Amino acid sequence: MPTRLLYSLQMTAPPLIKSVTLRHWAAGLVLISAYLALYQLAALYAYAPIILFVASGVSLVTLFFLGTSAWWMVAIAACVGGLTIKLPVEQLIAWAAGDIAVAVMGAHALTALSLDPIFRKFKDMLSLIVVTFAVAAVLPTVHYIGVQFSPAVLRGVYPGDGLWSATYAAAVCALLITVPFLLRWFSKRRFGRSPMEILELAVVFGILATLAYFIFYVGIGRVGGVSLVYFLLIPLFWIALRLRPRFLTLAFVLMGGMAIHSALINGVDTERLFSTEGLLIVLAVIFYIVASLEEDRRLNSNLMRHQLSTLENAVARVSSESKAKNDFIAVLAHELRNPLAPVVSGIDLLKLKAEPDSEDLETLTMMEDRMQMVRRLLDDLLDISRISENKLRVAEDPVELDVVVRHAILSTEHYRKERHQSFTYRPADEPLVVAGDATRLEQVVSNLLTNASKYTDPGGSITLLLTRTGEHARIHVRDKGIGLDPSLLEAVFTPFHQIDSGKRSIKGLGIGLALVRSFVEMHGGTVEARSEGKGQGSEFVVTLPLLGTSHAPIEAAEILPNPTDRHKRQRVLIVDDNDTAASAIGKLLEIQGHKVLYAYDGVQAIDTARDRKPDIILLDLDLPDMDGYEVAKRLKKHKYSGRIIALTGLTPTSARMKGVRLGFEEYLVKPVGVEELKRALHKGVAKLP
Repeated sequence: MPTRLLYSLQMTAPPLIKSVTLRHWAAGLVLISAYLALYQLAALYAYAPIILFVASGVSLVTLFFLGTSAWWMVAIAACVGGLTIKLPVEQLIAWAAGDIAVAVMGAHALTALSLDPIFRKFKDMLSLIVVTFAVAAVLPTVHYIGVQFSPAVLRGVYPGDGLWSATYAAAVCALLITVPFLLRWFSKRRFGRSPMEILELAVVFGILATLAYFIFYVGIGRVGGVSLVYFLLIPLFWIALRLRPRFLTLAFVLMGGMAIHSALINGVDTERLFSTEGLLIVLAVIFYIVASLEEDRRLNSNLMRHQLSTLENAVARVSSESKAKNDFIAVLAHELRNPLAPVVSGIDLLKLKAEPDSEDLETLTMMEDRMQMVRRLLDDLLDISRISENKLRVAEDPVELDVVVRHAILSTEHYRKERHQSFTYRPADEPLVVAGDATRLEQVVSNLLTNASKYTDPGGSITLLLTRTGEHARIHVRDKGIGLDPSLLEAVFTPFHQIDSGKRSIKGLGIGLALVRSFVEMHGGTVEARSEGKGQGSEFVVTLPLLGTSHAPIEAAEILPNPTDRHKRQRVLIVDDNDTAASAIGKLLEIQGHKVLYAYDGVQAIDTARDRKPDIILLDLDLPDMDGYEVAKRLKKHKYSGRIIALTGLTPTSARMKGVRLGFEEYLVKPVGVEELKRALHKGVAKLP
């Protein structure tokens, strides 16, 4: 019945009230309660501004979570709180206006700066500190105006010229203690601690409370000639570096509460209160920065470990796949050689038998040529396999290139004869001797000649030149074939790469030129492809150091990022109760230029999706309050129109099917690498407005 009554009242209310959700009503009740309690407490201590300004901090955090459109809730709470302590109307209006201004400006600034309330990065904490110091200036101004209409007791709180500066210090201190605490504890409410960690918390906070008691209540200033304030640094450093920002904010609430209370219990001691506020401000700024820097370091370290783990997994997977491929090639070559051996022997036997006629001899010669071609393909496959495993070695004997080239010309002659291609060989004017492996160098020239014949039309011409340039020998293989696109000149040396010529008849394995480059580089040389474009023919130039000359080591070409690899900037909500895992993914996305939001349970995910409307949600399926499927179901009910991508540590088929039915567009398995993220996030970029 109360729910139905509330619903009917809301439906008949003005538009502003109609947009209010149950979450707004709950937050409004909490805000009013906070104002009532804090204003009553302030009245007990001569309306000390620092207590009143704590309410301003609560208002700022409320609008940060609900949005600045809920400013009227701050107005109501401030008026209710002021009326309970019977503030004059003028002062009530001034103080309420100040709280509204601080809350709206602060919440708007923090939202515009994309503040992560978990404070994992230095920029988030620095943004909060700067915003706090800026918006705090509003409060002393309106309080100064309000005090002019107040009873004498209020005007005597901070008498004299120091009214504005003292009130400003109170405002900064109150906001620095209140705002980080509420943001951190309410952004991710759930957390787990082991028994040993709970014991550590109890010990450290016990030491902090004891030191604060002796400093602020007992008044012990020094121990052994050393200021007791220095001893406060020990537990604070421990909390900042070990217990992280969540408990550092709690530490300042505890220490700040004790310090302010001790300054107020014996009447308002203006000088002592001002110095206490100054001490708290300095300590808060220092240790908030220390904690945020440590969080930044921890985040980058976790990201590096995550990326390293992904890289190791990828390397292991590639290594395993490469080994499996090489093993397969080795077995395949071995199994193919066994049946080929008797075929080759049979051809030789037939040729040695009774005199074959010319037709039979031509047939046998053709069969022998084909068998040699198959044998060469098997050799190439095995060589590629050995090179990839770094098992292939070349000899370093003196080799005369002219001899090697002539052997290669003879071994590939049948290719050119079949295609009726003309061939010209122009040897060097002098013997060119290199240190190397004659068999592998012959394989280099043979593959270049075979490649030239394959991509030259029947009746075309091929030229081979052997020249000397300084202390290097050069082998030029030119053809008048289909030519190469200048953008593909380097790609032709990639293993298993094929040029798209549009002719099925000249397709091959795509390993000949890859072997050419590998063998040439093993001899300390280089190979280069040249072409003026399609239909203009091509030229391959092999450069080898002559025997007795030195050559510079070959350096790997620098791999530069593709400048065209730019994607649309998107707003991405990461939903994961593991904030370390979420931050690692978030860091990656931010590097790519995306704007990242975080949620740590299902309810927070639904609220954030409704309020901030992200383009994409990366949704963990295992959340503490409800599973990801339930979150997706509720998002669907709330008419969420963005994309939902599932994150999980498992990959069951049933889970995939269930996710598809609920609107999951992708299904990523942890740990997620940057390439998987790119592929998943930008799959539907073209559809976005």
